[in-house]
Amino acid sequence: MRRIGMALDTLGIVRKKPLLVPALGIAVAILLDTVVQFAWKRAAADVPEAAGAIQTLALVIREPMCHLMIVLGIAQFFNWMVVLAKVDLSFAQPITSLSYVTVAVVGGVVLHEHIGPARAAGIGLIMLGVWTMSRTEARSTS
Repeated sequence: MRRIGMALDTLGIVRKKPLLVPALGIAVAILLDTVVQFAWKRAAADVPEAAGAIQTLALVIREPMCHLMIVLGIAQFFNWMVVLAKVDLSFAQPITSLSYVTVAVVGGVVLHEHIGPARAAGIGLIMLGVWTMSRTEARSTS
């Protein structure tokens, strides 16, 4: 097992400094954002297309999914403060773009939205970008 760890370290796959807390916080941020986006979609699903802004607000504010969005938004705020206390914003924010991927997957699987070749390519580019960002140091300042 130690040889595997050394090999991964040589390839640059294992970090020297543990990032468990920030990594967990970033994962929670991605999960919360995905659930919030799904809740937004569900809360707005029954709003008639012809509804104006005030009517839309009045209809959405009564939805239980809207209440869930508010609670999760508060959780997102506190989670993000913990993450940013540990890592650079320029590291954490781009990695949370993985929520674009998870939202697209939820849209495809749960909401039966079509993910065509162009969307799939975009998802792949996001994942490549996140992988590239993850290769950098999480904290450039002390």
